[in-house]
Amino acid sequence: KEVLSAIQQDPYLRTHPMTSERIDFLRNQVARSRYSDVPVPPELEKLHRRMRAKLAAFIDPPGRTLEIWPASDTSTDARYARAIASYRIPDLKAALPLIDGLIQEFPKDPYFHELRGQMLFENGRVAEALPSYREAVALLPNAALIRIDLAHIQIEMNDPALLADAESNLTTAARTEPELPDLWRQLAIAYGRGGQIGMAAMALAEQALLEGRRLDARDQARRAMRLLPTGSPGWLKAQDAENHALRERE
Repeated sequence: KEVLSAIQQDPYLRTHPMTSERIDFLRNQVARSRYSDVPVPPELEKLHRRMRAKLAAFIDPPGRTLEIWPASDTSTDARYARAIASYRIPDLKAALPLIDGLIQEFPKDPYFHELRGQMLFENGRVAEALPSYREAVALLPNAALIRIDLAHIQIEMNDPALLADAESNLTTAARTEPELPDLWRQLAIAYGRGGQIGMAAMALAEQALLEGRRLDARDQARRAMRLLPTGSPGWLKAQDAENHALRERE
């Protein structure tokens, strides 16, 4: 867009500085920073390489990933990238040994355990995925998204003994990620299977509200308020959802 004349440019796309201005700004900041000549710590370099490998392996076609990080490259980031590419093909026979090798080398890395669980879960091996996600959450308890995935697996297991843990994981995740519709959908399922119909309606109201379905949110909130004890935490949350839905509708 920036190579077009001003007449041809869409003014709504010109709400931020030009690319050249951004580059000049960054150059100026770097030149003035007291950290400009300080080498990047090796640990940060290593983590950055790993992050790039993970991102590329999830975005690029698997064949390209396997070309960039061939089997001859035994670095951590290369094996990580190949594990992701192999699982996306999908080729679990190649992917699992790669991620298992990384876990053996780095047993306290939550993201390797998470990836192993994801590989197994998305290939229908739900029961096998459960220990990997549990370990990932144990190592990184504040990672809300991993908790949500763990709860999803616990619900998919269809084992009543796992419902309480699923509810706990989802309510914990909701403290930091309350705007994820799928979180509330999973929580509604867990509540419903546990016979907590009022709480399930409250969770469905939250989901509908986040998805812009205001009438559904209002109806589910009112249903929850009829079923829950007046003034209870769930009742108050349903009341908030109803009020929010009515304000947005107006």
